[in-house]
Parts: sequence; structure tokens; C-alpha cells
Amino acid sequence: MTESFQGRNITGRGDAESIAIQVLNFIVEDVDRIIQFLNLTGLQPETIRASATSAHFLLGVLEYVAKDDELLKAIDQELKIQPTAILAAIVHLSPELEAKQADKKVDAAPQLPRRNLFH
Repeated sequence: MTESFQGRNITGRGDAESIAIQVLNFIVEDVDRIIQFLNLTGLQPETIRASATSAHFLLGVLEYVAKDDELLKAIDQELKIQPTAILAAIVHLSPELEAKQADKKVDAAPQLPRRNLFH
């Protein structure tokens, strides 16, 4: 997936985390946004900084934003991060993607041709 944000392509986990951190900063900068975010997540202001180091937390931030059309529009206007880039970042941060990539590494051995033993 190569959606772009701010003129760059989202090519992996690092780009996805960068988007999530920018979005989190955007939420924190506005009193109304941060209060709504804290009320919904149950976090305390003191715990956000520690939580922000977790990829699961960053994924949660992006999922929170993806459910709010007005917030998506504001992020697009202010940060120039399109909703498609946020969705792409969610995919890059999701545990399912990591599991699929790990499976691909395990399945990297070539498959042997099958023979029918009943002929």
C-alpha cells in the first residue's frame, strides 16, 4: 500500500507511526479534542506521553480518528494528511499485517510438487 501524506509515500511501519504521532499532537493541541479523546479512552493526561510509545496505542489513535468524519476533515485541512493515508497507516500498524508478514517468512521455502500416489 503506497498512499501518500505530505508528499511522501507510506512505505512501512515507521511512516505509519509518524502519521499517528502527528495526529496525536493535533488532538492534544485542542482542548475540546483532547477532552473528548480522554473521556472516550479513559486515559489521564499524565499517561498519554508514556502510552504514545506503544504501537498499539498509536493504532488506537488512528482508529479513533478514522471513526470521526469531522476530525478526518480537520486533519486533512490542517496537517494535509488525507483519510486514505490514515487508513493505510492503520493497515501498517495492525497486528494482522505483522502476522501475515511473519507467515510469509515461514512459507518462504519452495513448495515441492505433489504427486498422486494412486495412479
